[in-house]
Amino acid sequence: MLAVGVVANRRIALLAGAVAARGGRFAAIDWKELLTDAGLDRLAGAAAAHRWCKFDSPGEDATLTDALIRRGWRLDGERGPPPEPLRHGELAYGHWWFLGFADLLRRAGERLAGVASLRLVNPAADILDMTDKWICQQRLGAAGVAVPEPLGTIEGFGAFDARHPPDAAPRVFVKARYGSSAAGVIALQRHRDGRLVATTSARIGDDGRVYNHLRVARHTDRATIARLVDRLAAQGAYAERWVAKPRTPAGAGLSHDLRVVAFGGRPRQRIARMSATPLTNLHLGNRRAAPDWHGDAENAALDGASAAAASAFARSHSIGLDMIVRGREAIVIEANAFGDLLPGLVHEGRTTYDDQAWLAAADER
Repeated sequence: MLAVGVVANRRIALLAGAVAARGGRFAAIDWKELLTDAGLDRLAGAAAAHRWCKFDSPGEDATLTDALIRRGWRLDGERGPPPEPLRHGELAYGHWWFLGFADLLRRAGERLAGVASLRLVNPAADILDMTDKWICQQRLGAAGVAVPEPLGTIEGFGAFDARHPPDAAPRVFVKARYGSSAAGVIALQRHRDGRLVATTSARIGDDGRVYNHLRVARHTDRATIARLVDRLAAQGAYAERWVAKPRTPAGAGLSHDLRVVAFGGRPRQRIARMSATPLTNLHLGNRRAAPDWHGDAENAALDGASAAAASAFARSHSIGLDMIVRGREAIVIEANAFGDLLPGLVHEGRTTYDDQAWLAAADER
């Protein structure tokens, strides 16, 4: 198996270990190499020696992120001054980052299309549609998957407030269109008397920039909340109706959602993410637990919704799904092309990376 990713990232190490454990051959190429034509040539040459290729996450590399933003700015006609390198934790230029990543991924996909014997764990088109969270939600909904009610893209706080007044949509999630790991997510409660409560890991620093923090904060100042929404909207944001998460039997006062990895169209590894706030991402200090309190109804709902969501991206082998399961109801919050980082979590004795290594091993058999 050949992987394209951030070579120093543990994702690559985990996949390499899983492939090696099955006696397979493994090679990795860093995304930064593909920024040049020579790197793309090397990718095509390396692919000829492998049966499978996985495009992995381009995250957690500040230099690469800045390069993709600059690439997107150029593709967008160099509108405005050149983007400055991001400061640690800064949320900015998401729209340009996506333009740059989309261009790089498409170019890589085109080079690999000429390698007849090569197959992709997830194709470029599916990865891009899952990375654009607004498009992802539309694609899931079109496939008949239950998703939170979409409320449209956002131009700014004032326009959104006028289009969806508090009495019509009192509780909403505002989300960065190209964000991940809760970056740029605001759980917003609005009251008819004008009071607002926003729960988010995003904050405006003393320098006026927006930063993502590892601690979730609660804001009630209208001007601060409006500024946060406006800053997110400037780089692509959308809103959806807030779906309440179920209470967790395993933790008093906590609610939860699920991360489920669908492999080959079927749900495999799954974990409950428990939180006292509306944001359940595990890196924010939230707790994880096996959802062993699920009964037959919940498991059947999870299986059906997972299969339906996977069918919306039928050419992709590995998809991370964020889900809310309550009784016979299952709602898919989003699908993630890079949602397989669940170290140590097994299903039928295999991790997410063991499942992917199994693809190459099956070819050998």
